[in-house]
This record gives sequence, structure tokens and C-alpha cells, in this order.
Amino acid sequence: MRRFILSTLALVIAVSAAFAITPFRKHRFDQFKALPLQDSAIVFFGNSITNMHEWWEAFGSEQKVLNRGNSGALTFELVDNVGTVIALQPAKVFIGIGTNDLGSRAYNQTDSVAFRIGEIVRLIKEGSPATEVYVTSILPSNNGIRTLDSIQATNSKVKEIIEPQGATYIDLFDDLMGIPTHEISYDGLHVTSKGYAIWLDKIAPMVGLESIYTPEMVENNGGIPNNSFGMRNTYFSAYPIKSTDIIIMGDEMIHGGEWHELLANPNVKNRGTGWGYGGLSLGALSNATEAIFAANGNKVAPEKILLYAGTAPLYSKNNDMEATFADYKALIEKIREYAPASDTRIEIMSLIPRNSSELNDSLTVPFNNLLKTLVSEEGNIGFIDIYTPLVQEDNSAKPEYVEDEFLTGRGYGEVARTIAPFIPGSKARCPKCIEDTYNKIAASTNK
Repeated sequence: MRRFILSTLALVIAVSAAFAITPFRKHRFDQFKALPLQDSAIVFFGNSITNMHEWWEAFGSEQKVLNRGNSGALTFELVDNVGTVIALQPAKVFIGIGTNDLGSRAYNQTDSVAFRIGEIVRLIKEGSPATEVYVTSILPSNNGIRTLDSIQATNSKVKEIIEPQGATYIDLFDDLMGIPTHEISYDGLHVTSKGYAIWLDKIAPMVGLESIYTPEMVENNGGIPNNSFGMRNTYFSAYPIKSTDIIIMGDEMIHGGEWHELLANPNVKNRGTGWGYGGLSLGALSNATEAIFAANGNKVAPEKILLYAGTAPLYSKNNDMEATFADYKALIEKIREYAPASDTRIEIMSLIPRNSSELNDSLTVPFNNLLKTLVSEEGNIGFIDIYTPLVQEDNSAKPEYVEDEFLTGRGYGEVARTIAPFIPGSKARCPKCIEDTYNKIAASTNK
């Protein structure tokens, strides 16, 4: 047994050393370092299946429920970034990881995947002894090279490793068999709101909170039926909207941020979608408005909508700025069908700077100037300049705020400070507060 552990540990180290994290996942992990360290937190830590879902809203907009999922994450990335969880000293943590390892020819060895999941548990138990640790089974899937047999074999090994450590194993394999049959999934890997409804019903007693999903809820995918963007819309279609809510809507930059934490405001709701750079097209975002603002009859016009959109078409190879601007105006008109100017103010957010001053001079700044022309007191539309605080004198993005075109954690902190005055009841964290959290997480990781 000792020989197995040592050889597996050597493999873990070799794999981790050979792997380079993608810019998208790097920025998502870094964003966690800008967030406050809340007391009695309930943390969901995992990959895209965690990342995609708004757990805190699904559990009744409970602020102590935190999402620490990262799309595409592998087991050793969670090992490397477990300090973001340990620093919280959470009451509970729910770990969901492993399917991306099994979907990769380079990392799909059952024993080493299970061992790394055990390492995540060990590190959390060692660094935060009072935390209750739950490990969710790898969900059933035939997507890519994944097989039900390899997933079950890995799950069995995970259970064998984590239970002696005092962690609780949550078996969802049979409960979510609708994933490979596409009854609760579009791609045979991720899940729609119906899948999360089953999931939350099973874990609600462990979480200690009730799910907002009901059997009567109808899934609305915003006209995007076959990918993860459409599945995310099904969650939006389930969540209620109150007249006091602030909806932050847009592409990957919005989805990447935990805005209710960044702004310490439970009325702030994230309606961003995207993985990798950019996200939804403006047309797709227009289609999603029904799911976001009207589905299931549990929504009213919110107090405000902050809109950040246009990244994908503006920076595409075949970009047409005039066409993109026309689509942007059409998006606002579509939003107004559900949130009229008499009820809801729209704040247009400028696009953030790119790392290239040339791209900013030719595309970002001209497009932001076009967006300013949409400001209208009669139309109850304003403009928030988040570009200027992030840019340096040569018109390229400040590297501490934008890296490889993505916001860093410090960048998210700066954007939060810029938009907080426009959002009633919000309070963004000071730069020193964020630096203190970076340092605390680093200390937790190095123990």
C-alpha cells in the first residue's frame, strides 16, 4: 500500500509539473482571492458543473453559499488552489471533480484521479479541521472518452480513500443517469435545471437549506438547445427576480465574477454566460432575455440592470463595429420588453481594455464611445466607465488588472469599486483588504 501511495504521489507531482493552466482558469482561480473570507461559509469547489450553477440562488439567495467552481478544472488544479477554500475555514465544503481528468487521455488513470481527490480532502482536513467535507461522485457520462465503467471504478476508489479521512461520500451516479440519456443534459456531461433539482433535493439536508427548484418549474433555454450556454439559461429561468434586485448581465467577464460577494450585496444577481474569452453573441443574449426576465412567472422588473456585452463579436476576425452596435441596441430594446424604463434603469458598462494598446485604439475605445451615445435620461439609461481605471498611459491594460485579456482578482476588485456607487447597498473591498486575502490564501497553501 505504501508503495502504491508513493508511486501515485510521484505521478501526481509529475502531472502537475507538466501541466500549464489556461488563462481562463487562471483568472477564475485568481478572482477567488479578491473575495471576502466569510464566516460559516458553505463552499462548492469543483469544475464547470460547479462553476455553471448559481448555488447560492438555488438555495434561496443565501449569501454564505459560495461557488468556487472553475470550468475545465482538473484534480491537480484543485490541489494547487485548495488554499482558496482553506483560507475561508468554511463550515462545509462540497467537492465535485474528476470528470475532466477521465475525459483526457493524458490524465484518465483511475487510481491517480482518486488519489488526487483524496489529497484535496486531506489538505482541507489538515488546514481547516472543523470543516465538514463532502465529496460528490463523478457524474455519469459517455461524453468523449469517458465511460460509465471507468467513472464507477473511480468513484469506488474515491469512496475507499476519502471515508477513512472523515469525509462524506455523496453518490449521485444513479440519481443523475439522465445525463448520458440526455434527459437532463444537452451534451451528455453537464446538467440542466432539472438535473440540479434532483441534485439539490438529495443534498439539501446536508447543506441545511431548502432548494428553490419545484416540480412545476418549466425549463427555458433561451433558444439555445444544444450547449452549456443553453443549460445555464435553464437555471436563470428558474430563479426569481424581485423589484429590489440588481441584475448584472453579459458575457464571460460577468460570469467569471462572484458579484454578490464582490459587492457584499444579496440583491446582486449574476446573469453572465461564457467560458473562455468572450461568451454569448449579442443575438443569443437577446434570445436569453425571456429566460432571464420572464420564465416561470416568478420574476418582476428589477431595480437596475448592469449590462456588459459585445466582446465576442467586436474582437472576432470578421468584426463589423456598426453591425455589433446595431445588435447592442437591439439587445437593449429586447430587455425593455421585460424591464421598461419606468421600472428599471439600465447602466451600460464600457468594455474593459485589452492588453494591446493597438486593439484598444482601433476597437475598444471607439466601441465604448458608441456605447456612450446610448445614454438617455428619458430612456433611463446610464453609462459606467470601467475602462479608464484599468488602463495605463500607453492605452494598454494595467497588467495587475488584466492578464491574457482576462480580469485578475485585483481587476475584479477594481471593477467592483467602480460600479459599487451605482448599486444601492453595495460595498466593494479596499485594495489592501484584497492584498491581505491574497497573502492569507498563499499562507494557507504553503502550510
